[in-house]
Amino acid sequence: MGKIFLKIRLFTIGRFVSIGENCKIQKNVYFGSGKNIIIGNGCEINENVKLRHAKIGDNVLIAPGVSIIGINHNFINSKRLIKEQGESIKEIKIGSDVWIGTNAIILAGVTIGEGCVISAGAVVTKDCEPYGIYGGVPARLIKKRE
Repeated sequence: MGKIFLKIRLFTIGRFVSIGENCKIQKNVYFGSGKNIIIGNGCEINENVKLRHAKIGDNVLIAPGVSIIGINHNFINSKRLIKEQGESIKEIKIGSDVWIGTNAIILAGVTIGEGCVISAGAVVTKDCEPYGIYGGVPARLIKKRE
């Protein structure tokens, strides 16, 4: 039954999100502002992932519990409530052949280069160079893939 449910899920999501071919998207994936999400070919997105304002390349693996959120609340004016100051959108770009580990967080405006590995639990606050392995809070370059 898994393949049938996957086809139904992809059909339903595809009405709101741009999804490439041969993708696998598990249950309980949150697509906020769906029309601002592009997913390339051959991607695998596991359960409990949150996506908002993101462009994802081909053959990207996203583990369970990852948050990729390209939007923030404005908060500079201390004389106004935060909820009254609006939001800022900064799209997240993820290159092809990227693996993002369980419970990683990718913050607004970040670009993750092709071939990167983001470790489980990492918080990515800055751009990641291609073929880098990143981990930590905030995430930093650990080493390069050969």
